[in-house]
Amino acid sequence: WYQRRVRGKCSKVLLLLVNIVIFLVGGGLLGLGIFYHLDGGLYENVINYKEVITVPAIMMFIAVSFVVISFFAIVGALCEVVIMLKVYMSIIAIVLLLEVILMGVCVAMRGDVEKRAVLVIHNLMDHYGDQNADDLSIITKTIDETQTWLSCCGLYRPSDWGNPEYAKYWASTHKAENKTEFDLPQSCCRDGASSCKYTNTTEGQKLHFTTGCKDQFESFVEDNVTYITVGGIVLIVLQVFILISALKIRFELSSKYDRDDYIVGDNMEITSL
Repeated sequence: WYQRRVRGKCSKVLLLLVNIVIFLVGGGLLGLGIFYHLDGGLYENVINYKEVITVPAIMMFIAVSFVVISFFAIVGALCEVVIMLKVYMSIIAIVLLLEVILMGVCVAMRGDVEKRAVLVIHNLMDHYGDQNADDLSIITKTIDETQTWLSCCGLYRPSDWGNPEYAKYWASTHKAENKTEFDLPQSCCRDGASSCKYTNTTEGQKLHFTTGCKDQFESFVEDNVTYITVGGIVLIVLQVFILISALKIRFELSSKYDRDDYIVGDNMEITSL
């Protein structure tokens, strides 16, 4: 009996700790989503042009989901409310099922997902450096950080920055007509140089990254696919473990209430006698 009680306490503590963390993360995401929704010039100025307008809404949806789900677990475990634990377990089971389905869909539609990602990056590049469409420099900072992180330049190649089809604003302001030489964003430059140009010469290519971000990102995913897979498996195992813990608490509470009802019933019979 004592060991069973200790195991029950451990399950409750684990469930509470995990869901308190989830609750705090959800609150942070919600605040960030509200900030971007209210003050993000990116989403106000390019609302009809880019589908990244949905980013704040997605962030707030995920945040509210985290808060609600963790709320059921925290209150259910602390106040020993069986119905709330049942709801929590049902939600976790549905999330697990959706994750498995999503993984299958991503594998089956990998090509379509890549095309969609390329389209989003293409749309972002069109407004790189445009203060009218990106008054908070969110697009510019995102692309700069991506190119620096992946040591890449352009979507497919550095010359994309001089092509109006890929970088409409940058090409119109940094490339003269019929010129093969033009300025590149500073994040394309090697060794932290303050500026560099695209010249399509061997000597010029020593000054900037020569690989497009699409190829670099695909290489990054392939190089880290093992870590990504392990991370996904760990997440699923953690969710299964949480589900088992919640199930254990729920059964213990049900047994406790059944025992209390039995004792109350016996006392009433004795009293009546």
